[in-house]
Amino acid sequence: MELAGIVGKANVGKSTLFTALTMVEVPAANFPFTTTRPNRGITYLRVDCVCKELGVRDNPRNSICVDGRRFVPITVIDCPGIVRGAHAGRGMGLQFLDEIRQADALIVVADASGGTDDDGNPVEPGTHDPVEDVRLVERELSLWIAGLIRKDWNRLVRLVETKQSTLPEEVASRLSGLRVTAADAEAALSAAGLDGSTPSKWSEEDLVRYADAVRRLTKPMIVAANKADVPTAERGIRRLREAGYEVVPCSSEAEKLLRLAARKGIVRYMPGERTFEVLEPGKLTAQQKRALEMVAEFMERNGGTGVQQLIDKVYLEVLRYVPVFPVEDPNALTDSKGNVLPDVYLVKEGSTPRDLAFKIHTDLGRNFLYAVDARTKLRLPSDYKLRRGDVVSIVSSAR
Repeated sequence: MELAGIVGKANVGKSTLFTALTMVEVPAANFPFTTTRPNRGITYLRVDCVCKELGVRDNPRNSICVDGRRFVPITVIDCPGIVRGAHAGRGMGLQFLDEIRQADALIVVADASGGTDDDGNPVEPGTHDPVEDVRLVERELSLWIAGLIRKDWNRLVRLVETKQSTLPEEVASRLSGLRVTAADAEAALSAAGLDGSTPSKWSEEDLVRYADAVRRLTKPMIVAANKADVPTAERGIRRLREAGYEVVPCSSEAEKLLRLAARKGIVRYMPGERTFEVLEPGKLTAQQKRALEMVAEFMERNGGTGVQQLIDKVYLEVLRYVPVFPVEDPNALTDSKGNVLPDVYLVKEGSTPRDLAFKIHTDLGRNFLYAVDARTKLRLPSDYKLRRGDVVSIVSSAR
């Protein structure tokens, strides 16, 4: 299952965002380091289902379909707050860093209102620059990766400069736990403008610049501009965008309130929607009514709470994953047990049907023969690039 890491300095609303995404209650308070160990939960990526287009009633196995929207499970992990020196073990640093090794992407939570200092202590809203929240995370991650590469550096230099190995191969070996490949390590050399044949000539600054390039390539980020409902947040959001970050303004508190209200039958709300419906207005207390009015005002200004949009944007735009629907019978659109459109898989942009076969099962990939487009009933070319919403039947010699 795909994994997204929620990271950031202390007291920016990471735990509230985690709860809003997963409805798993974790401690949250207006002081630093409420989270002392990582929390894991399941949230859902929202994609268009093909059931309405194809005129069928589906019965999903690995996801949920609600009125033509397919919700695909994603694991999210809420990590302890980062402080300067986390890469060297300060605070909960090493535990946080180790937990995000397998993350596909990082959701970096920033206090858009500018109401917390570097250590997460409350300050006057608008007095802290949220750009620094993000740069802190970037710096600590890059220094951590640099430390992993630096281990037994003399041996790496010797192997590379005597041509017994290459720098990308050695780096990929050391960073395999982060799913860094030799191709990633090679691309990072180019991005950093460094010569990988003579690492003995690198300065410490060169190594950190290289580690930073590795991080950018293998751990893409999106910024959750949290507390966007606070008046001072508008300037903070603008600053984050001016700094070049991919930003989604959000209010974790608003999303959490709506999901709790929906669970109690107070409102009708689907995550990601721009509005909600109060089911029995006459039963609301004055306090509940005012709270929902404030949420509605925020959603109208921002097109929703921004929380579901974070997951959608990370996987569909930042990572550029493509949702596809594999079936065994291209005519009935079913699996071997008769389930209609049973599964949706997320594959990387540029993936072929053979790549999809391997993702479903290793044996299916090894015995892959060809694939059929369930819409046209035609065999797909071997180099066909899967597109969003494709319905594909894999034919293998194992059948």
